[in-house]
Amino acid sequence: MSIYPLWVYEQIPKNTIYFHKERQYKNWQNYLLDSKQNENQLAELPETRDIILHSWDRCKANKDLNPLIEGSIKNITDDKLKEIRDRNEVFQLAQPILQKVNQELAHSHHLLKFCDSNGTILEFYGDTSLLHRIGNSLNANKGAIWSENYAGTNAIGTSIELKQPIQIFSSEHFAYGCHELVCSAIPIMNPFTSQVVGVINLATTLDKFYPFSMMETMKIVNNIERFLFQSYFRAQEMLISIYTESINKFKNHIVVMCDPNGKILWQNNDSQIVDMENIILKATNEITANKEWEEEVMIASHRYDSKFKKIFWHNQYIGLIAILEKKYNVHDDKYTGSNTAKYSFHHIIGKSDSFKKVINISKIASATDATILITGESGTGKELIASAIHQASNRANYPFITLNCAAIPKDLLASELFGYVAGAFTGANPKGNKGKFELAHKGTLFLDEIGEIPLESQVHLLRVIQEQEIVRIGDHKKIPIDVRIIAATNKKIPEEIELGNFRLDLYYRLNVIPIELPSLHQRMDDIPILVQHFIKKLSVKKHQGPYQVQDNTMDILKSYSWPGNIRELENIIEYVINFAENGIIRPEDLPRYILSQQKNLNSTSELNPVQQAELEWILDALKRSDNNITRAAKELQLSRSTIYRKLNQLGYDIKTLN
Repeated sequence: MSIYPLWVYEQIPKNTIYFHKERQYKNWQNYLLDSKQNENQLAELPETRDIILHSWDRCKANKDLNPLIEGSIKNITDDKLKEIRDRNEVFQLAQPILQKVNQELAHSHHLLKFCDSNGTILEFYGDTSLLHRIGNSLNANKGAIWSENYAGTNAIGTSIELKQPIQIFSSEHFAYGCHELVCSAIPIMNPFTSQVVGVINLATTLDKFYPFSMMETMKIVNNIERFLFQSYFRAQEMLISIYTESINKFKNHIVVMCDPNGKILWQNNDSQIVDMENIILKATNEITANKEWEEEVMIASHRYDSKFKKIFWHNQYIGLIAILEKKYNVHDDKYTGSNTAKYSFHHIIGKSDSFKKVINISKIASATDATILITGESGTGKELIASAIHQASNRANYPFITLNCAAIPKDLLASELFGYVAGAFTGANPKGNKGKFELAHKGTLFLDEIGEIPLESQVHLLRVIQEQEIVRIGDHKKIPIDVRIIAATNKKIPEEIELGNFRLDLYYRLNVIPIELPSLHQRMDDIPILVQHFIKKLSVKKHQGPYQVQDNTMDILKSYSWPGNIRELENIIEYVINFAENGIIRPEDLPRYILSQQKNLNSTSELNPVQQAELEWILDALKRSDNNITRAAKELQLSRSTIYRKLNQLGYDIKTLN
């Protein structure tokens, strides 16, 4: 079964093409117009390929088709065409390749058509003069359907029917109006399902016929399918990421990921798989415009609150995730919530030497029960490290309780830490309340912003650490506890001790294993992998992407000072992906203040060593004071006006500090 006429690739004179055209025309006329023709006469058409004869038979059986038609007899509306174009993932992804082909074919007297899997023409590329010649006369315009049902034997429709490449020469076309054309068509196949997802058709007139047009068409389709494979692979990665993130986040839930047809890809609970298949199939078949919805379902006589969410890739629906939580009644034997650590060492991103040293110390610390003090600037990931230490410790199956000491009013901090009995103070819970220490029994208590704890509470905290027992406010009963403490602060505790704000003995108790986190400015080598990590994370969260960071954009990110550290970097990435066009993150997508600092760096690069040292001296003080000019001036023993004047003289724009 040849995909093209065998004589095409023989070394033959040009006029022989017309000889074959005439012989083929007689076969077409005899077979399709002669009412006496029947299947027994197939042997009388030796010049006609079997693949064409079988197609002609299919078309003859269609009473709506007449061999004397010009071309397609079916069109869709402009609104429907627009909808199909916008939703066709392959068409959108293939645009870079098709636009390049458009330039190459501009004056070649060849016209390339991109069709969807139904044979509908979505767009033309190449020589527009040929389009003007055949567009209206053959109804080869955008929106025309060229399946065999509506256009008879033709390269587009027959390739879809056979799911293979084919070249249709002249009078091999069923429609008389197409006999002046030679068309080569190849279906585009989904690399994972092998389904036809589109068709590329390269057409020309008989007088401009190029014997190797099928090879050129094959090259175009191969490029598209290679691009599709890369994109589909990234989409598959995104589904895996969403599923993995969900099962880690919803540990006590049933999590199911399926394809758009309802086939379950992954499920973290196989005990009720038959019921789940029915629920998922019902959800995927449900006709709804909603991207996410909630409903109650029944599995094995139990009720579950279920959340369904569709996942999109390049505006194409690629999967559905379901998260099911069992509903418990008050009569159930046991249902208790638990405070668990969200992050492990697997979640921590970084390869710089300074950061790897921190991770090594943290892993050693996780094997002990010693108290840990984590220090570092705001946004460096102190809670993440504390969470990872807990997850790697022998307390991982017990609570991880967090308390931000700076967020609790001073007069309520003691009750938060140690709890209280009924009637302990006005407004208290009449039944009393457990404190964080009791809630963290056998687990870990993470005290963030420990530098903000008032002196009177420091005394109580010190006693608890020493004696491993607490007394609720308003009570005299001692309650033994088994709690591992991890504290964190962005303050320099030795300086706070000198100022009388922090007890030295408490510092020694907390600082058994000190872990100092480097600022992002001290680990610039990690910026590229952190950027890619946050892009991937946000792409999964927003169901958008992929995104690519231009090299000059990355250079700017690597040269920025990052006073807000990793937290600031994540916020910046979320900012830029909302403004990136076509998935490309350019310098102009960055916030103005980052670009302003880049200009400052460029303007200060010509300073002499003394000026550079003076500028760094001032900027370091500003960084330590969180860009508070008054505090920096006090530290440097300069006036505010002097700092402004010096920065201006050194070419640094003070506005970038705001």
